[in-house]
Amino acid sequence: MAQRDFLLWLLMVPGLSIKGRYRIWIYLRDNKLLKLPWQQILIISKMRQPKRDAATFWFKQTKWQVDWQRLRKQKFIAICDKEYPIYLYECIDAPICLFYKGDLSLLSQPLVAIVGSRQATKYGQGVLSSWIPDLAGAGLVTVSGLAAGIDELTHRETLKVKGKTVAVTGTGLDKIYPKRSDQLQDIIAHEGLLLSEYLPWQGPKRQHFPARNRIISGLSQVCLVIEAKKRSGSLITAMLALDQNRTVMALPGRVDVPTSRGTNELILAGAIPVLSVEQIILEFANFY
Repeated sequence: MAQRDFLLWLLMVPGLSIKGRYRIWIYLRDNKLLKLPWQQILIISKMRQPKRDAATFWFKQTKWQVDWQRLRKQKFIAICDKEYPIYLYECIDAPICLFYKGDLSLLSQPLVAIVGSRQATKYGQGVLSSWIPDLAGAGLVTVSGLAAGIDELTHRETLKVKGKTVAVTGTGLDKIYPKRSDQLQDIIAHEGLLLSEYLPWQGPKRQHFPARNRIISGLSQVCLVIEAKKRSGSLITAMLALDQNRTVMALPGRVDVPTSRGTNELILAGAIPVLSVEQIILEFANFY
């Protein structure tokens, strides 16, 4: 089994966490190995005993081989591949494999993550809609998470002006979440790029979405927060971006509006306040 196939196979192991998979990858890389025997997988991943027992039972049953054959037919990029995006590669707990549909070359272009509240106000929607044409015109690829609100608007407005967008989902690529009246996910897969670290048949789980956020920020050179409540997934993304040494920018808002409290506090904490789209575009001069 080639190394990239071994990494793909690890996604199937029950109880093996994102951190555990990443530990295995680092061990393989540092020791120049292609794969590991079962017992080493359990040890290096630091899987706790109850999960070890369940995983070992799964492994011995070999029923997983049916799913394995299905999985091998999927398009994916592994962390050992030269095409794996360099900015994401350098992140702690980077996904060892990403399934994709669409144009993988977008990952080598300038990427700006745009996140915000699911309950976006007219103010946030209006600013974002007016900025997207200039961002796309400057050759920037937008990255977001397909959630309702600012995420969805980012994808739609980018597609509207014939720009390129990348969506990172919190489900497998064969699942659609949240449900929509149109085929936005399929359109992105056809005209942009759709990414997921989850098995194609996996549905949504609460813990998937915070984990997905590290990919959104990790892929991008700049993370722009349009609106965010004091406690929100958007702030999680911004904090992850700071940990990943990304440039974090935030749209200032009224102090008496809940969806601006998070962005205003980000600015107090050191994020760059954005007053014009030109600021975002000029920020990329530091990278290219």
